[in-house]
Amino acid sequence: MNILQRVLSIVIAIILGAAGVILLMADQLGIYIVAVMLCAVLVIIGIRLLMYYFSMARHKVGGRTLLYTSVIILDMGIFMLYLADAPTIYIVLYLFGTHAFAGLVNILRALEAKKYNAAHWRLKLTYGIVNIAVGVACVIFVKYIEISVFIFALGLFYSALMRIINAFRKTSVVYIQ
Repeated sequence: MNILQRVLSIVIAIILGAAGVILLMADQLGIYIVAVMLCAVLVIIGIRLLMYYFSMARHKVGGRTLLYTSVIILDMGIFMLYLADAPTIYIVLYLFGTHAFAGLVNILRALEAKKYNAAHWRLKLTYGIVNIAVGVACVIFVKYIEISVFIFALGLFYSALMRIINAFRKTSVVYIQ
């Protein structure tokens, strides 16, 4: 990680912490704020991946897969905007799906890192497990929207903490001769 990536990671962590505070202060509007935040994040990620595809990835092996992934993520973000007017149970279930998928990806990355004897695979594994636990806890408390929003805010704080830890962690640099 270079200096710019470290600073960007810390800035994103601060934004995640501020979003968690906003969610804790919001009473009944919390679930709608979650829906708008999730929509914005998915649309930004989808657009960023599309820009990467058109600038570089279309010339790489597996670039078409990145195109499909970016379109699916962009569609998920736009669909989440549509769900903002739907009953709150759909928003919580959508939130569970995103957390479960992200947690599964983190666990699989941690297991791959363990296979290659990487140093910090346990941190990735706990992050994936906590991500899945946040999603499951939101589903368990689906009838109590305030508790689901509180759990999501705690998940945001945990994500911010993990980003800060990763930003200050020593990383090895591989030199190719």
